[in-house]
Amino acid sequence: MRWFRLFLLGLASIYPLYWVAQFVLFFLPASLHALFFRLPLTIVDISYLQATALSGKSEALPLGFESLIFAALFSLIIWYLHGDTFLTGGLAIVLLGQSALLPFLNQLFWQGRLTTATISGLVASMGLICFGLYRILGRIGGADFVDRLALLSLLALLPQAMLWLAFRMNYPFFGTKFLLMLLAPLYLAALIAAALPHNLASNLANTLRSPVPLVEILASAAIACLLVAAIGLTTHYGERHHLIAAYAVPQIHSS
Repeated sequence: MRWFRLFLLGLASIYPLYWVAQFVLFFLPASLHALFFRLPLTIVDISYLQATALSGKSEALPLGFESLIFAALFSLIIWYLHGDTFLTGGLAIVLLGQSALLPFLNQLFWQGRLTTATISGLVASMGLICFGLYRILGRIGGADFVDRLALLSLLALLPQAMLWLAFRMNYPFFGTKFLLMLLAPLYLAALIAAALPHNLASNLANTLRSPVPLVEILASAAIACLLVAAIGLTTHYGERHHLIAAYAVPQIHSS
């Protein structure tokens, strides 16, 4: 029952945490930059997949490091406010690290840019993912390496695989290479986190017996439903607005 609750929690919380991570790393920095420096903001996309915006940016930071800084900042806030005592808090750190990792993987595998900045970004992003998984294990425990890896798989790996499969069915550009870029680093980080020593001897029995709180599952599911509804309304309004604008354009017919 406890393992089933872990899987339900991961399934209910993976999408809202993923979308919020995309918003925090790829929409919020551009919005703040445009607000503080009075620059135009270009909304690239707001959909079920992501929220992306662009503004006039300086080249002071290498590509991808702005997202990495925001991922580290919000992970630090979660840790400082003890948000990682909840499983969704640790999972949020994992998804922030994963989202920050993508630009560096893109530079390495799709653009062939093997630089010191790219390697540093990869290592720092992987460190965030491992830290989030380690904090999750501190909450759910695990008797040995295999048990810890199985628990992480139920909470983080399998729900993500199902999410990416759903995206693959609706977005054809989600190819095999892109799926490997998302899941392979997470699995490697899970192996590292499961292999690290955990000081759980004093409260191991309580940790293993404590179930996943049902209220956390219900709250995650409710947030996911609200997020899907909000994006659906936004998408519907945008399509309707473009349709009205298209009909409002005067038609010129040749006589």
